[in-house]
Amino acid sequence: MADLRVNRSNDRHGELVNESSAIAELFRLHDLQMKNLAVDIAAEGAIYDPPLVMPSGEIFVVFDGNRRVTCLKLMLEPARAPTQELRKYFQNLQDNRNREIPTRLNCRVEEDRVLIDTILYRRHTGSQKGVGQLDWNDRAKLNFVERTGQGSGVNVASEVERFLAEEGRLPAGTIPWSTLTRLLSSEEFRRRAGFSTAGRRFYLTHDREAVADALTRIATDLANQVVTLGHLWNNEGKRTYLNRLQDEGILPGDDERLEEPESPEHTPRVPRRRPSPSPLQTTFIPADSPHIQWLGTQQRIRAVWEELQSLQLQQHPNAISALMRILLELAMESYMVEHSLRARDTLSQKVGAVASSLLQRGVIDQHYHDEIDRVRRDDQLISVASMQRYIHSPDFAPMTNELRTYWVRLGRFLVASVSR
Repeated sequence: MADLRVNRSNDRHGELVNESSAIAELFRLHDLQMKNLAVDIAAEGAIYDPPLVMPSGEIFVVFDGNRRVTCLKLMLEPARAPTQELRKYFQNLQDNRNREIPTRLNCRVEEDRVLIDTILYRRHTGSQKGVGQLDWNDRAKLNFVERTGQGSGVNVASEVERFLAEEGRLPAGTIPWSTLTRLLSSEEFRRRAGFSTAGRRFYLTHDREAVADALTRIATDLANQVVTLGHLWNNEGKRTYLNRLQDEGILPGDDERLEEPESPEHTPRVPRRRPSPSPLQTTFIPADSPHIQWLGTQQRIRAVWEELQSLQLQQHPNAISALMRILLELAMESYMVEHSLRARDTLSQKVGAVASSLLQRGVIDQHYHDEIDRVRRDDQLISVASMQRYIHSPDFAPMTNELRTYWVRLGRFLVASVSR
């Protein structure tokens, strides 16, 4: 058991910072089912469905069976449980067991990551009140699709290869489709490379030549194994690689974005329809905001972000104004740590440092940088100073329209900060 690690990137919850966080999150999401499973393991003294694991150095990471392994670990070491109540619960199971708790497990060991994902994709059983394997919910399915690219409806690797062939830019070696699909598994990463598959069709979002340059470099790196599947296993690895290309000036810049997406010749054009009126924004972060590929180190930011996607502006303006201020602070600090930036302690100066970095890296243009600079410098209604007054002033109350305007002004900046 000491060699097994609960997967911190389990698709049930997305990427977390370490094994302890993953154990705590499994209980937060499935507390009753986890307890039922622990009781079953204690009664049987065995786990009948071998976990699926992959070697990683001296340890084995669990890819299927994380709930079973977690329960067994805590039955052997109740002190590792994330709360006092759970520590007492597992200590009681240990003290009152009728059978020996197994200290060794038979596991299915696979080294091929593509095969592991293929197995995960096909396993789907009923929950049996938590004793059996829990069905993935919509969020878990989305995490899996956006981590691996499987089940997205468009063969991204095939489309990229066809585009490069049309441009006469195919690399000398063979492009590993599985690795390319994983790298470009979500819209965030595809749009950074200059294209999209929204609406189940491949089209360019940036200048054709710039996209060809970026995809040629990516395909060449993959074909020559400069970058392998092991480098791109999670969102952190994908973002690290794309950030490197961004800093080298390889990825398309904001100034190369197309006003209207360009469909390649082999994709039939769809007749344009008059757009429907946009629905009124009812939450601070609207439903159509870009999906973020969260890293394990962004757990707190993700929690605040998701609350701001659900709290209603009309009902919770004070809570939203406070969370908006917290989100901005956390996003700035996270970006500054990732990119080794330094600034004074004031929020305004942190915003300035991050905005300058995003401009220098080509993530935002000069016009938007100047707009952010005005928001941080000026003492106006929509400003960093006003955000501070929401927290500290007994008389300065937030209005719903003001909060909507904050997202209009800062939304793109926040998305760029937590995504880069």
